[in-house]
Amino acid sequence: MKFCCSIVIILCTLDVSHCGILSGKCQSSNGTCGQRGYSCDATFGERWKQYGSCCNKRPCCKLAPCVSETCPAGFRLLPSQVTSTNCYLRGGSKTNWVNARSICAGTPGAYLWRPNTEQEAVAVTSEFNPGFVWTGANDLDQDGLYIFDTENSSFDFNALPFGSGSRSSNSCLRLDFQNNKWNWWSHNCHNYDLAYICEYPRRVCP
Repeated sequence: MKFCCSIVIILCTLDVSHCGILSGKCQSSNGTCGQRGYSCDATFGERWKQYGSCCNKRPCCKLAPCVSETCPAGFRLLPSQVTSTNCYLRGGSKTNWVNARSICAGTPGAYLWRPNTEQEAVAVTSEFNPGFVWTGANDLDQDGLYIFDTENSSFDFNALPFGSGSRSSNSCLRLDFQNNKWNWWSHNCHNYDLAYICEYPRRVCP
């Protein structure tokens, strides 16, 4: 008597095209992976925030929570909403970058100022007159790559949003307007006291 045995091999394909292996932080924030080299907004449209990276250094993206259209206590809007719809607050006294960052983060959703355009910088400095002011740009891990605090988007001295820059071994960036031009300068994050601006991204709830 002869027996014929058929062996069936079932191949299971796991769909990893969407996100692959998430980092723990991305998983805990219910994040979605973006495209390598692109911001979360560029990948998914507006209102996405970036939290670290996952999927082989691709950005971990999460939709920004819905917030009130009013500013938090102490923050105020710029006179022109064309330049920026965000809320801003000038710190009460000069301090180092680390303290300024902590103070801004004390308001949920706020962070050290990210000047996106020259028009925004003009409007903010005209409204608050901070002089030399900390921005959120930093290189805290000393790898030579600057990012903006909280959202982790890059700051490139070879592709400045506006103005000119001076790079050194110091890790945190200030912005000022001198001799009719904008200047980005790096300073020690702990031992250099400057004014600072906190920024709060205002999003109107649907």
